[in-house]
Amino acid sequence: MRLSWQQIPSTVISDLLCQNSLDGIVLDTEHGCFNNETLYNCIQLIMAYGKKCFVRLTEINKTLIRFCLDAGANGLIFSTIETEQQAKEIHQLCKFPIFGGTRGLGLVKQNKWGYSKLVSSPPILIAQIETKKAINNIKKIVFYQFDYYMIGPYDLSASLGVPGQFDEGVYLGALERVQKTVPIEQMAVHVPRDIKKQIKKYKNYGIIAVGMDTIALLDFYKKLG
Repeated sequence: MRLSWQQIPSTVISDLLCQNSLDGIVLDTEHGCFNNETLYNCIQLIMAYGKKCFVRLTEINKTLIRFCLDAGANGLIFSTIETEQQAKEIHQLCKFPIFGGTRGLGLVKQNKWGYSKLVSSPPILIAQIETKKAINNIKKIVFYQFDYYMIGPYDLSASLGVPGQFDEGVYLGALERVQKTVPIEQMAVHVPRDIKKQIKKYKNYGIIAVGMDTIALLDFYKKLG
């Protein structure tokens, strides 16, 4: 699966990103400034195009989890997952009781306001592995069987003391530790820039998110100058 990455809170940006041949879009609420109404509208637009829609969340927030899933998002990316307690809580909040969770059921956009199947399958859940602590706890996190485990290159490299140095042995060693625990098809990564150079490290990952709307704009205008 190949995804675009959106930080700018605008349905116009979502519309433009849906014009490419990639499989879907990540709406980044960690480093973007989405309000609830804009986030909801972006989810609706992406889904209307038949693209996959993922929302990255800064923290495990019951209200925001429910909001995104009720709106119909295909999956959620959880930033900075480091412990088994976090992993357990995510699965409880994101799954309906018949799947072992505690998610509440309402008549919402996801089930067409009650006019389609009320209880859908669990969403695609993605744990971001982006700290040294997460690397050390990877086997405990994997026990909870997320659909994907997404490397956050910048945060992970910073946590390891080599910020932005993706060819350093300590960073590559951390990747290798995760890959020994997680099947390659369940690995994921976001490569925001230097894509042609960096993407080789992540060959055969199940999800690769490439670029960013903000970086694309900056790079374009810098080239003009």
